[in-house]
Amino acid sequence: MVKLFKLHKFFGLLVGLFLLVLGLTGFFINNRQWNFLYTTTVGNVPNTTLTEDKKLFEAYWVDSEDTDHIIVGGKRGIFETFDEGETYSQMTDLQCLAIKTDANTSYAATSDGIYVLKDEKWNPYALQGNYVNALSVTDKYMLASIDKHRLLLIKRDDASVVSDTVVKIDASQLQDDITLKNLIKDLHFGRGLLDGKLSALLNDYGALVLIFLSLSGYLVWWYIHLKKKAEMSRKLIKWHANSVVVLAFIPLTILAVTGIFLNHSGGLKKFMTETVVPHSVLPPVYSSLTSDIWSVDFDGTTYRIGNRYGVYKSTDLKSWKQETKGFAYRMARIDGVLYVSVKDGSNRFYDGVWKTLEDVPYTFKDAYDYDDEVKFFTYKHYEGMMPEFEDATLFSTLRTIHGGVFMAPWWKWINDFVAIALLILGFTGISRWIHKKRLFSKRTPKQE
Repeated sequence: MVKLFKLHKFFGLLVGLFLLVLGLTGFFINNRQWNFLYTTTVGNVPNTTLTEDKKLFEAYWVDSEDTDHIIVGGKRGIFETFDEGETYSQMTDLQCLAIKTDANTSYAATSDGIYVLKDEKWNPYALQGNYVNALSVTDKYMLASIDKHRLLLIKRDDASVVSDTVVKIDASQLQDDITLKNLIKDLHFGRGLLDGKLSALLNDYGALVLIFLSLSGYLVWWYIHLKKKAEMSRKLIKWHANSVVVLAFIPLTILAVTGIFLNHSGGLKKFMTETVVPHSVLPPVYSSLTSDIWSVDFDGTTYRIGNRYGVYKSTDLKSWKQETKGFAYRMARIDGVLYVSVKDGSNRFYDGVWKTLEDVPYTFKDAYDYDDEVKFFTYKHYEGMMPEFEDATLFSTLRTIHGGVFMAPWWKWINDFVAIALLILGFTGISRWIHKKRLFSKRTPKQE
């Protein structure tokens, strides 16, 4: 046990600060819906962080009557230009997840419900106080997703909610296998174990415990080093090693192992993509996906949602059937044709028959009509046509620090070492905790 204590102490002092940073940044990244992460900005950041910030743009709209007039939406807000992208002005700092229009009106899905563009301003329209992550608009109705969980049908004439449902797909329609790459991403990003927000809460739990362990570990060492505050030191040791902390090493182990894989996703891409995980061994979330609505569409008759398994359709919002396979990341309907952006697969479109969409950007964020031609929006293909910033959001800053690219491309190797050290700390710490429990039980006299 003495050797385990020394090993635990050595790795704790060596990587404790790194674990504190990973815990803090991971906690905020896991709660990416919080508005202040995007309204708070950081200056003097490296180009890698500025590039990461460009990924926050979600929507792109061009005025059919004046192509110099463009509206761009993203996590930093909604921006407008009248000179084809030369200069932009900010219209709102609300997070914008989508911009949908018909012949006369534009609507935005935001972190505060649905907004409508009227008199050159975005005004509240419906579902205020809710995080609307996807939106579809027809001449009479809207279909909106709240927090990837609730699906709402709204009448456009008075913004009244016609129906509010939770999508429940029959298990027979959720039998797909997935690649190891997608499973690793889902586990690390807090959506790969249990449905609803439970997976994300487990990640929060692990991150908060990691923050506490880092701080309490250093405090214990410091108090012992000073040979002062013995009572406080004993209390901290008890808090540092208890059943709540021990249980946290389940999500922490998952995060450490998946983090190593993600650090080397480029080199391991072929292995992770070609390795298929059968549905029979997947965690419970893959048999329900009730909180996995990434995109929506409504053509006036048929409802469609996109989740990590593909596109599902329904005519009554009760019975859902899978139409296509592949992570249906975004959907956009233009002139009666539905375009689907697919992660880790071929993009598709539906004009009565599902077909592969050729020669378009990989995982596009949006689609729009430009001079009777359909264009597809991704931040990479619109350099020089987007709002430019000299600072970055707090979210992008934290994300690049968490991944290590804020410091240097090779920092991933340090993160690897820290992840392995965390596993060693977990093993040595739990071993010592079990040993002390056994000693305590032996010393406790048996009751007659």
